[in-house]
Amino acid sequence: MKKIALVLFLVFAVSGLCFAQTASTVSATTTTSTTQVAQPAVVKKDLPKVEVITGKIISIDLKNNTIVVKEGKAAAEKTVAVDANDITSLKTGENVKVLVKEGSNVAVSVKEIYRKHKTAKQ
Repeated sequence: MKKIALVLFLVFAVSGLCFAQTASTVSATTTTSTTQVAQPAVVKKDLPKVEVITGKIISIDLKNNTIVVKEGKAAAEKTVAVDANDITSLKTGENVKVLVKEGSNVAVSVKEIYRKHKTAKQ
């Protein structure tokens, strides 16, 4: 008895799905033939490729709007051009994260990195 009920349930479920699929296909073809459906355009923004520089500010040149960042343990120094509004808020000795346009030395953004201070064990 349970087998028969299971078989009947499956038959009705499959036929119901088939009917629903054909009904939506028919209605979709009739609506597209009478009116055009506008598809939303997928827009990909061409984001500029950036290089990330993290390190400590060694010097600030307000005249030329540039900063020199000492990067990591390799101690590589990089000179970066910064916007005049951003350079006024920077200080020598700050740890910063600089996003630079790839292939140039122009900063897209400069943010100070706040690090937690380690407490000495007593």
